[in-house]
This record gives sequence, structure tokens and C-alpha cells, in this order.
Amino acid sequence: MGREMKDRIVGPMAVGNFLDEFLPNPKDYDSSDFASRFASASNAGVFDLQSVKAENGLYKPFINAMQPFAPQLSFVNSSGHADLTNCSSFSFNVKPDVCVYADATSHGCDISKFEVSIEFKWQDAHDAFIKCPEVDKSFVSQTDKGFDTLGQITSYAAAQLSAQYRTHAFSVLVIRNRARIIRWDREGAIVTDIFDYNQESYLADFFYCLARASPALRGIDTSVTPASAEDAALARTALSLATTVRMFKVAVPKDPDVEDSDWLTLIIPQPTAKGFPPIGRWTRTCPAFDKANNRVVMFKDSWRVTMKDVLPEGEAYKLLKSHNVRNVAECIAFHDVIHPIPQQNTQTVKFASAKWACSNKAVTPHTLHRLVLDLVGEKLIDFKSSHQLVQSVRDALLAHQDAYEKAKMLHRDLSVGNIVIFRGQGFLIDWDLAKLVTIEG
Repeated sequence: MGREMKDRIVGPMAVGNFLDEFLPNPKDYDSSDFASRFASASNAGVFDLQSVKAENGLYKPFINAMQPFAPQLSFVNSSGHADLTNCSSFSFNVKPDVCVYADATSHGCDISKFEVSIEFKWQDAHDAFIKCPEVDKSFVSQTDKGFDTLGQITSYAAAQLSAQYRTHAFSVLVIRNRARIIRWDREGAIVTDIFDYNQESYLADFFYCLARASPALRGIDTSVTPASAEDAALARTALSLATTVRMFKVAVPKDPDVEDSDWLTLIIPQPTAKGFPPIGRWTRTCPAFDKANNRVVMFKDSWRVTMKDVLPEGEAYKLLKSHNVRNVAECIAFHDVIHPIPQQNTQTVKFASAKWACSNKAVTPHTLHRLVLDLVGEKLIDFKSSHQLVQSVRDALLAHQDAYEKAKMLHRDLSVGNIVIFRGQGFLIDWDLAKLVTIEG
């Protein structure tokens, strides 16, 4: 996973600028008081880990050093506790050395809840990044050990972002007495320069501000909220889910072009963790419960490519409907999610061309897009008979033909996974890569 991620790393960003940009000080921040507290702790040797003889000896003193600056957070030694509940299908263990929680979790690793993962390395050779890189070259270490570390921290970020409704996430890489802070989103990752957290207060400052930050600043997608107990119970019954599944509430406008559009409120389950690199569209679909209309619909959440010649998928469905294209599901609600603060937008591409940024290929911007379809189909591979299979493929090809001839649109991703069967009829779905033939390129 490290080699897949290497071209989407942006850095090294000055750590002070990183904190100012992504985790600004809270309003009640007293810089002189914080500086005094850090100086006292540093002079007392709280951060001095030189006497530690091995990596696993770092965890407890590190936790003890950082906890006073962020008493609202729980720092948990998770080095011996892989998340086997959420990651049972993964080909690798998700086991950060330390997990940081905001909900008083006190044991182990739970990727559906932790706020920050911290990974420790004992030797400089295991740093995933170069200490003094040349701007025209990659910031990523090209050694096997460096790539191993990059793959490891990337897998933790991928697991966290897939198991939670988040816009971004933070992690920390500690190399003995030095550290880097990392911000992950669907475009890549922004990494700070390395600093000595015993002599410089940046890491204590990071946790101090994180503990007092709003959920939005911490990376929580605040457009998704926990469902009430009553709504969760109704949805679990409608969706045939276990009583242990956490349920959430989300609203999507029926027509984003109408200023006072009605909104469709859905109850959706906790997302399923996936062990894929965190970058890209990261499409998530699931059946959802529409309580107001007492029905099950299909909810889709993805980070669409933000380019002028690529239609937002909801707009594509709207255009297809206006031209009476056959065998296409009706999109009953959609929008690009507008976040309340700029820090919730993807940031990697924005800083990829900064003067301090080393060579990278983070050039594709992404925007969070949501839509709701009026049907929940079965996979094409679950066909009941050869006749149904052939009929469903024919229906999808008719949809493709209609889209081209009537709406002047190409689907551009016709595949087995994008054809579903509903009440014996085939439907062509996933129009997120569709393009109008009238647009060149």
C-alpha cells in the first residue's frame, strides 16, 4: 500500500503552518500559559526518552507525557490488540502502537472510533520520509524499510476513513524522540517536517488543540449524525440488520437546484471497513431506510472527481430522466456536500504545488457527492436463470444506447458490477464517470 500511496504524499510542510492551517488554536488558547506548562514538563524530563532501550518501551512514557495536555482524550496502548472485529476480512492486521480516542475508550484498537493513530519506530532507517529532501525529488523514502512504514501508516488511515464517516483524519509518526504529523484525505496526505517533541512543543500543541477542537476540525463528517434509538431500531428491522449495528442519520436534498428544496432524511448503517488505499472516489453504497415514506432506498456516498467535463452523478441521472432513457433507476435526491468549515474540504491537491512541496502527483481534486436511488437491486451475478442474465444485460445495453442517442451521454464504465436486477429487469447504474459526447477531451 505504501508504493501505491507514494505519489500522493505532499510535504514537508512546516509544522507550525500545518497546525495553523488545519488545527488552529481554540479561542481560549493562552499561548504564554501553554509555553510555560511545556517548558516545565520538558525541564522535568517528561519527554526525555533517551533511557528507553527498545521501541515498546516508548509507549507508556509517551502517553504519560502527552496526556496532561489533552486530558479530554484517551491515549491507549494498542500495540498488542489488533482490531479483529472491524477488520476480519483484511489481509493485514490493523494494530497502531497507540490509539487516541475522544469517547473514553480505554482498551485496544477500534478503527470505527479512534481519532488518531500513532506509530512508533526505533531507527531513522524506518522513517517513511526523507529528512532534508530536494524540492524536485520525492519526499518519500525509497528504501524498503521506508516503504514498509508508509504502507503501515497508510493502512491505518485507510481503515479509519473507511470505517467512519469522515472528511479527513490525522496520524502521528514517531521516530524515537522526533515526530511528524500527517493529515489524510481522499486526495492523498500532507506531512510535516520532522521535529524534536522534547525541545519543540508542536506535538503537545497538536493534542492540546485536538482535544478542544470541534468534531468538524477533527475530521468528523458532521453532516452524518447518530440516529436516535427509535429510528435505529426501525431501520435495523427494515434493513434486516443485527441489533449491534450502529446507525446514523443523513439528509439529502431532493433537488439541489431549488433553493428551498425538501430534504430526504435517511437512516444508514455504520460503513464497512475496507483494506484499500484511502485515495480516490471511495464509493460506498448501502440500502437505507426512508422513515418518512416507510421504504428502503439505495444510498451512495463518493468523492467524485471535480472536473468540468465530468458530470456530478446526480446531474447525470437527472439528465437521463429528462430524456426518458430506459432501464435507469430514478435518482430521488442528490447533492455535493457543502461543509461548514473549509478544513473539511480535501486539501492535498490545494497544497501539492506549494513552494515547499516536493515532487508529487496529487493533481486530481475531489468533492463529496451523495445521491439516493429509488430501488435496491440484486447483483447481476446473483441471476436466477440464464434467461434473466441475458435479459438484464440486454436491458443495460438498451440503457447505454438510449443514453448515447437521446441524452448524448456515454456511461464509460459498463461492467458486471454496474448492472443490477430489480423485479426481473436489468438497470444500468453508477453513472459517476459519465461524460457528454459534446464535450471534447
